[in-house]
Amino acid sequence: MSVEFRGFEEIQKKLQAQLSEQALGRVQNKAITAGAHEVSKAVSKEFLKFKDTGASEEEIVVGRVTSKNGFKSVLVGWNGPKERYRLVHLNEFGYNRNGEKVKPRGYGSIQRAISNSEGAFLHAVTKEMKKQL
Repeated sequence: MSVEFRGFEEIQKKLQAQLSEQALGRVQNKAITAGAHEVSKAVSKEFLKFKDTGASEEEIVVGRVTSKNGFKSVLVGWNGPKERYRLVHLNEFGYNRNGEKVKPRGYGSIQRAISNSEGAFLHAVTKEMKKQL
């Protein structure tokens, strides 16, 4: 999922005037990470609807901010001793059994959570960047 920022030009210009390029990068990284935590909360909340042991919810992790071709991103995924990322993939996209498509209770839940949390993501990013002004 990618998010396009609009209306942040003023905040960005004020921060550029006040901070060095490195400090501005740290502020942006902090803001993006705060937004990613909001998305992970939304995914975790969505998992409550079909929770069994809660292991998939417990293994949600937020990665580090990476920059590629001038775009910053952060990954939200699953990592832990129970290796739930395999099961999460099957829950999200379904699978075939004996030639028939199986759609488990969690089918499409991650995409639904991401779509529903876009506003919270943008609010968290804006709030974190405004803290630095």
